[in-house]
Amino acid sequence: MSEGLSEGLSEGLSEGLSEGLSEGLSEGFSEGYAEGGSGLPTQRPRPRRPFGGGDIPGGTGFPGGYGPIPRSGFATPLDLAFKPWATDFFIKGGVRAFPTDFRFNPWVVPTNLLEWQTEDWDPAIRFWALGYDPLLTEWLQTTNLAGPNVMAAREFAQQAAAWQFDPGPGQPEEARLFKQIDDMVAGDWLDASQVAWWGWSAPAAARTRKLGPAWIEINAELDSLITDMNDSRAVYLAEGRAQDPAMRPYFSQLLGVDPLLKPWTAHLMRCATAVAHISYMYFKGRFKRVRPSKICPGLAVPFGPPEHPAFPSGHSTAAHLVALTLLEVPGIAELYGVQQNPAAPDNGPFVKPTAANLRANPPPESPLLWLADRIARNRERLGFHYPSDSRAGRHIAIKIWEEVFYGKTIQIPTLQRTVHRATAEWSRG
Repeated sequence: MSEGLSEGLSEGLSEGLSEGLSEGLSEGFSEGYAEGGSGLPTQRPRPRRPFGGGDIPGGTGFPGGYGPIPRSGFATPLDLAFKPWATDFFIKGGVRAFPTDFRFNPWVVPTNLLEWQTEDWDPAIRFWALGYDPLLTEWLQTTNLAGPNVMAAREFAQQAAAWQFDPGPGQPEEARLFKQIDDMVAGDWLDASQVAWWGWSAPAAARTRKLGPAWIEINAELDSLITDMNDSRAVYLAEGRAQDPAMRPYFSQLLGVDPLLKPWTAHLMRCATAVAHISYMYFKGRFKRVRPSKICPGLAVPFGPPEHPAFPSGHSTAAHLVALTLLEVPGIAELYGVQQNPAAPDNGPFVKPTAANLRANPPPESPLLWLADRIARNRERLGFHYPSDSRAGRHIAIKIWEEVFYGKTIQIPTLQRTVHRATAEWSRG
């Protein structure tokens, strides 16, 4: 099974998946996994999909003119495809099975700060290292523009001032990002604990790096990832691999959604994923955080990691925004929402959550929110993301959802109409 999955997934993912960010990825995964997952050869040729963007199927042509590049999963070159590391974590003769004690402080690298560079990006998404383009010109150049997710993404992208808090160029880059973090924390788009790794503690406080609190925070996060590597990576490896290129099918499975019977529910998930993609890719380009395995190679990630920065976690942002957007559909909230009164003996009724109880500790329970958290945690178990990446993604997703549906500071009419149409698919009348 291991050999079959490895061979089948490698071929299916690299050919059927990697030429689309999400829609091409998820469809290609289902085909590649179904046909190639057994490891047996198949006679029917797999379709080749041009690379698209943010849950949007590819159209014609190649992005940037570089032509098709074989990948294993999203933004992962074929040479960094799955590697079956052993799961022996015992210390023998005082020597660890993996060199997890070897790690270095990204803020005291001799030549420069260790941050994500333009050349580090996957070629197909390198334009995210440039100034933000509210027209999404590069992102949409090979996409099918007919889907509602394209328009939802465009509507969100045009309102950058409402969610980026970027003071703009004209000042040193560090001061610019510091001010951006100030405003995001003040507006509850981020929590202070989620940017401690960067050295931010308060608006008036100096940035602390090197041997200070930032390095202490990073070390603690690496310790957490090493614990995950030892205790649970092997158990969650197959699930994490499947969710790497496409996490939306897991929501479909949980809800029992056949896209032929509930097409607008499927569109709703695509819209939420596209909006999340715009936000998290922008912030990745601003924070430029290197992946955990870059500063602790002993994490020995099983594949990848993807060739774009770590903070915030894209899987966490997208999964939580998909879950929250789905809960805007009354019929879904009634079945998969949070308990209106947890003390009720009949365990009901279920309703959509509020922003206040989402930020409570502990947060409310819901099958959809559980799945979003699980998808985010799997990225930590694989060694791709620090815990603060996952928490930041969740925080940003909650704020986008709150401002779109309740604060009304971000207007996405296409998303609202898609919610309305999906509602009809879950009507019991």
